[in-house]
Formats: sequence, structure tokens, C-alpha cells
Amino acid sequence: MSDPRIPLKEPKLAALLAFLLPGAGHLYQGRYFKAGLYAVCIWGLFLYGMSLADWKIVNAPPLHGNASRRGVMLKYAAQFGVGAPALVALMQSERYYKESNRPVRQLDAPLDAPFTGELTLRTRQTAGDVTGTVYLEPAQGGFGAEVIRGRFAGTDADGEPVEVQLGEFVELGRPISADSKRYLQAEVIDDAGGRIQSLGHLHGSIPRPFWNWFVVPLDDQQDRELHRQLGKYHELATVFTMIAGLLNVLAIWDALEGPAYGYGDEPESTDETPDTEAEQANTEKDSSDQKPVAEAVS
Repeated sequence: MSDPRIPLKEPKLAALLAFLLPGAGHLYQGRYFKAGLYAVCIWGLFLYGMSLADWKIVNAPPLHGNASRRGVMLKYAAQFGVGAPALVALMQSERYYKESNRPVRQLDAPLDAPFTGELTLRTRQTAGDVTGTVYLEPAQGGFGAEVIRGRFAGTDADGEPVEVQLGEFVELGRPISADSKRYLQAEVIDDAGGRIQSLGHLHGSIPRPFWNWFVVPLDDQQDRELHRQLGKYHELATVFTMIAGLLNVLAIWDALEGPAYGYGDEPESTDETPDTEAEQANTEKDSSDQKPVAEAVS
């Protein structure tokens, strides 16, 4: 039973707040020292582990289907104690594994985005790095199908201006993925004189919105690449985030039930134990046995 001298307020609400944001439950209860201690320690461990792994170490398994892996489930079970980030990861997992999340060949609205990649033109038989902006829009293909068309404007590696037209063979990577960059590949064309001529290809990437890559599950290739990049730091980041989740379980319990120690001002017990009473009786008996001997000597 919790000590009534500790203002737990609504313990269940405090436990929920402690789960969602480590330290928030104790802050609600007015236990400011513990609120700061839990917030700094748990968030510090968790965020440091996340930063070590480029913010990709928390991956929730799918809620359905056969794509789950035992290692991912066990790791996520420990990380789940951190609360809000783990819940976001679960929601991102649901979005990622939807059937609609696949490479895009059609657009609902025009799109323009910064582009970094490589331009290959057959006329020069060379490939060059380019940066600039791609402008894409939905269009009708030659047989009435919906396609993507647009143009690229930017500069090459030498700083020379480059502008090309993109044909209907344009493909964008899936909208939701663990990579902050979304790949783009397109055919470069020339339609002068009403005749379309293929000139080469443009391939590279555009930025993916933060919400579409943060704590999104890694596919097998991305997971292998992350292991290759991080080496031993991958395991270190995993351990830090798992420890943070398990520590917050203790913080949640503390917010719900209060501390597991006393104040030190509890009244001392006055009841004598049987062993103490027996020792006292033996002492009195020894004293009575020694008294006649002392009188005889005197």
C-alpha cells in the first residue's frame, strides 16, 4: 500500500503520463526531483541511442501479416516502455505495410522538389552529377494511361546550367520508407518537331518528408546497410534504447504505487522476542545462583 504522505494524486493518470513521456507522471504528482531524474536519465539514454543509429533503431513489427521477425519483436518489446516514440513507431509500421505504399508512377497533384543525382545523356556518352529542382505533374500517356511528366533544371558538377525535359517513364520510390531520401528515375526526352526522342536518363533522389521516414520499419536491405555503416555502434544503440524502455517501466510503477522504501520515522517495536525473553530469564537465574556463593564468602 502506498504511503498517504506522498501526494500521488490520481495514480493511474500519473502512470499513464509516465508511460507516454518519462518524467511527466512525477511532474504531475509534484515530485520534481524524480521527474527531472527520470526525464534526464531515460530520455538521455534513448535519444543518445537513437542518434547513434541515425534515428532508425526503433522499428515496430507489423500488426498483421508474416513480415514480423523474432529479433525485431523482442527488441521493440523492451523499447516500448519509452512510450510516445514507440507508439509512433507502431503507427508508422501500420502505414509502411499498407498495400498502397509502393513505388509511384502516377501523381495526384504537381510536385517540385530539390534533386541530387546523375544525368546520363547519349549524345555525350557521359554521366555527370547534377543538382537542381525537378518539376513533376500528372499527365496522359500515349495510350490514355495516367503517367508523370516534367522537367529538371539545375547545374552540373562544373556549375554549368542544365535543363532537360522528362518523359512519361518517371518512377518515384514508395512514399513511406526508413530512408530520408526518396529515389527518382526518369527518361530524358526531346519532343522538338512533335516527335519524341529519348536522350538519356536522370536518376537520383529527392527529400522525403520527416513524417514519412522517422521510425519507419527498415526493410532487409536497409537493415543490412545500417549494420554495415554503424558496425558495433548498431548493437550499442540498440542496448541504450532497450535499457531506456525497461527503466521507464520502473518509473511507471513508482508513479502508480509510490516509492518502495520507508521514511525512517516508523515507531520501534516494544515487543520482546522469545529469544530475548529466554536470555533475560537465564541472566536472572545466573544472578540468583551466584548470590548465595557471594554471601558464603563474605
